[in-house]
Amino acid sequence: MKKYAVCGFSVRAIAQYVVPLLGIPELPEYGDFSKYGKVVAALDVDTERIKIFNERQKTSIPAYSPEEFEKMIKETKPDALIVAGVDCTHAEYTIKGLKHDLDVIVEKPMTITAQQAKQVLEAEKNSRGRVVVAFNYRYAPAHKYIKKLIMNGAVGKITNIEFIYNLDTWHGSSYFKRWNRSRQFSGGLSIHKCCHHFDLINWLVDDIPEIVFAFGALNYYGPDSSFNPQKKSKRKLTTEEIKKRCPYYLRWEGETIPLPEAKHLKVYKDTFYLPYKVQYPGQLYLYDKDIDIEDTYSAAIKYRGGVSMTYSFNASTPWEGYILAINGTGGRIETMHVSTSSDRCPFPKPDRQTVTYIPLFGTRQVHDIDVVVGGHGGSDHVIKHDIFVKETEESKKLGICAKSIDGAYAVAMGEAVWKSAKSASPVKISELLAFNHSG
Repeated sequence: MKKYAVCGFSVRAIAQYVVPLLGIPELPEYGDFSKYGKVVAALDVDTERIKIFNERQKTSIPAYSPEEFEKMIKETKPDALIVAGVDCTHAEYTIKGLKHDLDVIVEKPMTITAQQAKQVLEAEKNSRGRVVVAFNYRYAPAHKYIKKLIMNGAVGKITNIEFIYNLDTWHGSSYFKRWNRSRQFSGGLSIHKCCHHFDLINWLVDDIPEIVFAFGALNYYGPDSSFNPQKKSKRKLTTEEIKKRCPYYLRWEGETIPLPEAKHLKVYKDTFYLPYKVQYPGQLYLYDKDIDIEDTYSAAIKYRGGVSMTYSFNASTPWEGYILAINGTGGRIETMHVSTSSDRCPFPKPDRQTVTYIPLFGTRQVHDIDVVVGGHGGSDHVIKHDIFVKETEESKKLGICAKSIDGAYAVAMGEAVWKSAKSASPVKISELLAFNHSG
């Protein structure tokens, strides 16, 4: 049985790794992988979270602070690290794990800068350990279906891609009330969020990104937002007064992480509602002056093989999801996915996703995609199988499991987006990563 140490006791770490490895019977939707691995340690700046989790779950996972990393390794002797804390910690713990010849499972983004990504690649080269980047977006049933269509030659030679991704006003605004709103901690949403999308396209087209030209801005949040009530007031408003005049708070005040059915409510809260005493000592607000990232991007991306992509990202729209189209010499693939929960969606939410294939000189074919239960459209459970049990034959065939080089390219693309937006100039990926990779 493999022993895992968790670096970053986040909600994601708990839901995707800790709970499945514990096999909590009251939370079957997260899976039971307890016979394949064991959590032998957890490290977090908020060690109180780990201690309270242990009390509630009647577990005894040893808790360590960031300064105690070496002590944790020496005392618990893990076989692998799971890195799932604040993005800016990913590179540090990944590299430390590799120096101990440990395998590392790192949540996206692998790092928050291309420079850190290069350091990870170098550390892996000198280690017996290997890095797996948890790009669960590749595992979505619709994405696997599209990959198969492409591999079977349905679109011929891919020419260009259209990709629009929206975050709704509930989810999008949440990033600006958390650490994600600081480039120092997240690299910005072009890295924290968009790297999922960039990796998906890199994987689908099986090509290497070369040049990025982008525009971006902070349109909805921050002190200059047109929604900031303080801008219209002639006197200094209190936080409570601002909330009463803010459309985001008026719409979503009191909304939290969507809860499951009542029978799971207590165990769900006991498991995931843990205190952040160090990371969030005070309340963060949508219009704070220290927000230094963009909430809107438009980008053009060119790949080595000639494929180009237009990419649009918006962190404040009425509905959440994406529209994706892939054009080629053999035809076009189209799909749309609405991920907004039904109670937040401003229109009847489609209950299924379709992938449409239109041959260049033929008749449209609409493929109905099976609905899979589980986090991120069923992706979370399948990636856990690949990580904790063994890689499935389908994953091998489609090349789904993401490596460090995949994480590096996704991060570099995200960095290129915000840097291009700042400079109003194209950015070459090779200049950020400063190496040549043949694929």
